[in-house]
Amino acid sequence: MLSVIFDPSWFHNLPITSTEVFVVGGALLFVSGLLIGVGRNKQRVALQRSLTTDEMLIYFSRIADAVERQADRPTVQQIAEMIERRIAEYQRTTEAAAAAASAAAGAGAAPKSRAMPLSMFGREYPEKS
Repeated sequence: MLSVIFDPSWFHNLPITSTEVFVVGGALLFVSGLLIGVGRNKQRVALQRSLTTDEMLIYFSRIADAVERQADRPTVQQIAEMIERRIAEYQRTTEAAAAAASAAAGAGAAPKSRAMPLSMFGREYPEKS
């Protein structure tokens, strides 16, 4: 069963069936496919090998390698954000450790401990006070 669409804003009393809409849509798709197919026939240029083109190829490959190496490195802003995160994390851990130490000192249950630094040869030595 065909339905009829009335468009009162453009054409008064002009009935358009769904079959007509379907045919017009198919025709538009066909025309757009033709235009895309015609547009793909681009002319391609091939350069003959010479000393100049080989030299340019070497220079372009060096530039591409340098750009790829730069892309792997973090930016200055990323480095600054990482440092700020580490500083904030260190401050949080030292504050938590200080709070735990003050709570333990208040209870009097745990003895006070000190870190034992290592020398460059791996030997432990007590910190001089």
